[in-house]
This record gives sequence, structure tokens and C-alpha cells, in this order.
Amino acid sequence: MSSAVAVQPAPAPKPSPQSDRRRASRYDVSVAVEVSTVDGLPLSNEVTNISASGFRCHSPMALKKGTKVIVRFHKGMRRRAYIAWQIGEDIGCRLLRPLTADELSDVMAG
Repeated sequence: MSSAVAVQPAPAPKPSPQSDRRRASRYDVSVAVEVSTVDGLPLSNEVTNISASGFRCHSPMALKKGTKVIVRFHKGMRRRAYIAWQIGEDIGCRLLRPLTADELSDVMAG
């Protein structure tokens, strides 16, 4: 006599916000851009690290986390972003709309 035992898979673990932070591949670059606040205050003219979802740049200005910015890449492409972190003059920005693979390649080609 055999009895069937219903076995259900364990629920998939939910990723923590910490593990979610760097899902996109990041690339060290030196790309000329214009990063400014939405009010037009210039912040930076170079991106030093980029992924589909964000970028790092330098600015001597102290900015609050969450400050909205605009990054203008070459050929007129632009994206809205916000300050995710700042350590000294290094600023990490999260793009509100990620770059496509083609857009990322285009940006990195300079």
C-alpha cells in the first residue's frame, strides 16, 4: 500500500534590495556628457562608469539623495535620472528608464 504525498516546491526567495542593486553589467568608461539638475544647474561633463540602469560621474557639488537630474549623451539622446548616492565627489545616478542594449553600446562607443 503506497500513499501519495503532495510535494510543493518552496517559494522562490525574494531578492533583497541589496542584491538587486547591481543586476546590470557595469563598464568603466570616459564618456563626454552633460549632467545637470532639472533646473539646468550643470553638475558634470563626464560619465566614468555606466550600465543599462545607471551611471557614475563626478561633481564637487553636494547633492541630496533623490535629486532629479538629466543626462545628455551624444547625438541628442537624454535620460532623466536621480541621485542614488554620493561619496565625496563621486555620484551614482539611477536612470528612470534603462538604456537598451543598442543605446548602451552607442553611448560606450562615444
